[in-house]
Amino acid sequence: MRITIAAAYAALPLAVSAVLCGCGGASSPGLAPSASTQQSVMQPGRDVRPNSSLPSYSVLTLQSLGGTVSFAINIDDSGQSSGTSFLSGDYVFRAQAWEHPPRTIDLGTLGGPNSVVFQYNNGRPGQFVGWSETAAIDPNDENFCGLGTPHICLGFNWQRGKMRSLPTLGGNNDNANDVNRRGQIVGTAETGTVDSSCNAPQVFDYRGIIWQPKGEVTILPPYTGDTVSYAYTLTQSGKQAVGNSGPCSASTSHAVMWQNGAPTNLGSLGGTVNIALDINEHSQIVGNSDLYGNTATHSFLWQNGTMTDLGTLPGDVDSFSGNINNRGQVVGESCDASGNCRGYLWENGTMTDLNTLVTSNHDGNILFGGNINDRGEIVGAAVDSTGIERAVLLTPHRGGRLSSDGMPMLRLSKNAQMRLHDLRSRFFKLGKPGMPL
Repeated sequence: MRITIAAAYAALPLAVSAVLCGCGGASSPGLAPSASTQQSVMQPGRDVRPNSSLPSYSVLTLQSLGGTVSFAINIDDSGQSSGTSFLSGDYVFRAQAWEHPPRTIDLGTLGGPNSVVFQYNNGRPGQFVGWSETAAIDPNDENFCGLGTPHICLGFNWQRGKMRSLPTLGGNNDNANDVNRRGQIVGTAETGTVDSSCNAPQVFDYRGIIWQPKGEVTILPPYTGDTVSYAYTLTQSGKQAVGNSGPCSASTSHAVMWQNGAPTNLGSLGGTVNIALDINEHSQIVGNSDLYGNTATHSFLWQNGTMTDLGTLPGDVDSFSGNINNRGQVVGESCDASGNCRGYLWENGTMTDLNTLVTSNHDGNILFGGNINDRGEIVGAAVDSTGIERAVLLTPHRGGRLSSDGMPMLRLSKNAQMRLHDLRSRFFKLGKPGMPL
């Protein structure tokens, strides 16, 4: 079966849904935080514009694995990057890494057709985690990888050229989303508990989990009253992790931080769907939260018990977080009402279009910033005038920046916009309880 981007991502738990992205969804009341919730909403920054103190960036296009779409999701402080690409013919996805950019490595699979890296890799050089389909068929056809096939999906740990699978909590499927330098891997695993309230085709409940280096597992439980949890990343100490939790069937989720395994509700910007995506070593957390009425989704920064709305770029309605580094810099994407998106860099209260910071040697549109390391290097994806999307590396330097008008936003065909929007949505709208993983 040929897998198209639109078909693959429409089936994912993180695919665009009316509730999560506010695209045509009916209004619904916001979640009222409990007394234990640490929450305080601040106003977003206004008049976001290029900051003269920011560096300019040169852009390096990274090699794909032969298909028409590739994107980079993570770059660590050693400079190794990881992401996902179509193979030639655009039939299957493959997890990939760039250890010596722009050259890339195909990480392979666990026996099935597809593998992906959709989150972070903050471990030691040469180690990568992600998800892969196996050769085995899921008896419940849950489509846990979200790639439109019946194969069982398992998290993988790739080291020294070999990929090994990670055990579940009694179910058939799991995902691996991040690894730290201690070798702790965080993700989500199905339990053996059948939950009739889950949205089909999901059958089993699932829990956030940390796979410890010596084989033990640490379960990251749902927040009080919730039934499922999903974890994205953890600190280098392994004492803090972030993600979301909620009921298996409902269109609500709490952004949570686990401190030594205990969840804290981080609050919301007023809406019912809230996701914590990344945490740095200073306990600063970024994620996405719906606004009141679920009519829009904005990036947030949570620190010291306060959730701050990072707003959008001028003229846009939605924004989505990529990650935050230890300098407090945030990257992500900002989108207008028609789904046209551009990458952003947020720093010291100001959100800046990445396209206004790149030098004139690059003729594409930076669609999103997926990750920024402590050296200020950014990875993501850019699209050229033909609609081809490629993973890119942005390297900071001083001088030579474009004018404040930046590069024009490319006007792609409707079909190209749909494919690319679905692709980006898979990363920026991860982990929605109530939809199959």
